[in-house]
Order: sequence, then structure tokens, then C-alpha cells
Amino acid sequence: MPEKYTYRMVDLARWVTSIVAIPPRVRQSVVNVVADAVAAAAAGSRLLGSTAAQRAALSFWGYGSSSIWFTGQKAPPQAATFANAMSTSILDIDDGHRAATGHPGSAIVTAVLAFGEDIMASDDQIITAIAIGYETGIRYSACRNIREIDTAATGRWCGVGVVAAVGWLNGDDVITIAHAMAIAGAIAPHNMASEGSGVGHDIKEAIPFGAADGYMSLASARAGMTGPLDILDRECFNENVLTGGDGETWYIETTYFKLYSCCRWIHAPIDAVLKIGEEFSDWAAVKEILVETFQATMRLPNQPRPGSLQAAQYSSQFCIAAAAIHGARCLQPLSESLLTDDKVLTLAAKINLRVDQELDKAFPRNVPGRVTVRTIGEPIVVEVATPRGETSNPLSWDEHMQKLWTLAMPALGRDRTLELEEALVSLSKNRDFKLLFNFLSASDRKILL
Repeated sequence: MPEKYTYRMVDLARWVTSIVAIPPRVRQSVVNVVADAVAAAAAGSRLLGSTAAQRAALSFWGYGSSSIWFTGQKAPPQAATFANAMSTSILDIDDGHRAATGHPGSAIVTAVLAFGEDIMASDDQIITAIAIGYETGIRYSACRNIREIDTAATGRWCGVGVVAAVGWLNGDDVITIAHAMAIAGAIAPHNMASEGSGVGHDIKEAIPFGAADGYMSLASARAGMTGPLDILDRECFNENVLTGGDGETWYIETTYFKLYSCCRWIHAPIDAVLKIGEEFSDWAAVKEILVETFQATMRLPNQPRPGSLQAAQYSSQFCIAAAAIHGARCLQPLSESLLTDDKVLTLAAKINLRVDQELDKAFPRNVPGRVTVRTIGEPIVVEVATPRGETSNPLSWDEHMQKLWTLAMPALGRDRTLELEEALVSLSKNRDFKLLFNFLSASDRKILL
């Protein structure tokens, strides 16, 4: 390697190409994120934003050999990734990671499965590529100062993880991957409306666009295009986080999983209000619900009367009120009927948000919340330090499968959901993707162009 290649991005690419296999214990973490992504996509694939992405993918990229999940249609890998990433992320019930402050699975899992299907990669190659994509994308995001960036949108960084995963799977060399990652970092969606827009929309964190940019960046680098290799060679990026992994621990092992179809920053207060609801039910008598949280939560639109499901996903007041009135199932996932539910809207109007300095100190390592319900009697106070699904409060495999059934059965029906569960159990036990690929390539409905 010429001496001039001393950039951090090249060091990161060297690490990517150095990986031969991952530790055996990490493989189950890969299975977990695949199962979670497929469950989220099963529920999300029929929403208007997802069907629009499916049509757009075929219209722009044409047909190929990678499955657009649940449709029976096949497209080039970047097209399938774009469509499937939208299906996986649209309900905001896909996985996430504390260090990245974002959602790796909807980009990395969809990209690797699409490219792996296209080149008929081995099961071990697919598993390893997913772990590499998570590791690289999360390192890239986590090396930033999360408190100082203008948006936490996943589209800003997920393309870098896609480059690493697909580049490794394709056998690309160090310099090609380095330039491709630099290009992906440079052209990532700016996404001005990620957290500031008051209009619910399908772009959200621009994950499908960032993931598709990963493919474009790789194609450009393979053709000889150069990227800004020094993009991370500044003091504001933490070099130890970016290139200082110990080789033993992998970020994918600390992925969190979501039980509610809304921003993760709202989950601890939801858990708290559900705990309160175990012994309290007279929500009509509530005078005020005070939600104490961290500063980042205040950047969400937080509309008490959201006009769409997408806006509802970013409304602390609405989601907490819905959980109080109807329980957890109404957020698994959110439904259009809740938007006009008078009881939910009345309670949401009584919810106030406030930053608590001690809770704010925990972010982004944790996303705690405290809820105080005030009625004519003594206030009821519950604090949740760690919402369900975090590494320190994890889901079991049975709970992953329960999430699958909750999300998939309304869309796929009992028999197809059972078939999907069997494919995922086979993946968990045998590390075999064959049944899953067969399932995802089958048609539950056609794309109407």
C-alpha cells in the first residue's frame, strides 16, 4: 500500500477486508436482526409509502434477480434494497443502536440479503457481511459527537455500512471500499426535514435512499471515481471509535429491538405509563401527565394531534396517551383509527414534556424517562431507566417470535406467518437462509405499476 494512504477511511477499509469470519456467538445476533427486519417489513410492506417505493424501484432500476419481499417481483440488488428498506423502516418498529443513534437493520439486512441472493452467496458469507455492515456503519455514526450533529437521521450514515457489507461480500479491495465509503459519506441524504418537519411523510430518516447510495458509491469507486478519503480526518471525529475496535466485541451484539411503532426516545415513558396502567385506569380523571425526558426528545415534532401515522410515530404525547388508553398492542403497530380516537386525543392534550438534567446526562448511552400522573389524589410517579429490548433489558428468542406474529399475521395470515417462523427457526438452528429466501421471494400480492 503506498504511504500516502494513511487516512482513517482507509484504515477502516483495511479492517473490513481483514475479516475472514466472525466469532460463533455473534452469529445469533445476526439471526436476531434478520428476524426483526423481516417482521417489521411484513407489517410495513403494504403501506402506501412502501408500495410507492416498490413501484419506483422497478420503474427506475428495472428487473433483476433480488426479491422485493412479499411481492414475487425481482429487481437489481439496489432496487430491492431500496424497496425493502422502506418496508422495514416505515413503521418505525425496526431495530436500532444506542451508539449510532439510528437504525442499521433496515439498511444493512436488506442490502446484504439482496446482494447475497443476487450472487448466491453462502450462508456464512451473508452472516459475516451483515455483522461487518453493522460494525462499520455504527462506528462511522458513533465517531461523531451525537450531541452536536444537526440530525440523527440514519440515512446520513447507513450507506457507509452498506458499502462495507456489500463490498466485502463482493471481494472488493481496500482502496475501492475506502473510496466508496468516502463517496457514500459525502453524498448521503442531507435530509433537512428529518426532525424539524411538522408534516408526516414517508422520507423520515431517508434510510432507503442512504442504502441505495451505498450501491451507487460502490459502482462509482469500482469504475475509478475517487472520494474524499480525508472526510473523517478531523478532530471532531473520534478516531478510537472509528478504527479502534478490539476484535472481540461487535456492535451488532448490542443492537436494541423495539416493541412499539414509534421513535425509540418515547419508549421509556410508554413503558412507564403501561406500568402505571397496571393499577390505574381512570384516565378521564387525569389533570396532567408530566413526562420528564432528555433534550433530544424535544427535537421531535411532538404533535398532540398528528395528522398521519408518520407524524404519530414522532409524537411523545400521542403515543403515550394511546398506550395509556389502549395498552401496548395499539402500538404494534400504530393504526389509522387511533388518529381520530377522542379518548387518546383528549389525554394527549394533557401531557406536558420537560427536560430533566439527570436524565439528559444518560443520553445517548441510554434513553430513560419519568412519568408523573396527576389526579385529585397523590401523584403517581414511575421512572424507566432502560426500555424493553435494550441489551440490559433484552428480548428472548420467544419474544422475537411473538413480535413476528404480532406484526406479520394481520398482513400475511396464520399459515404464511407460521411458514415464516419456520424459516427463521431454521436460520437460527442451522444458519441456513434457503427457506427464508424462498419465503421472501414468494408472492403475497403483486406490485401494481
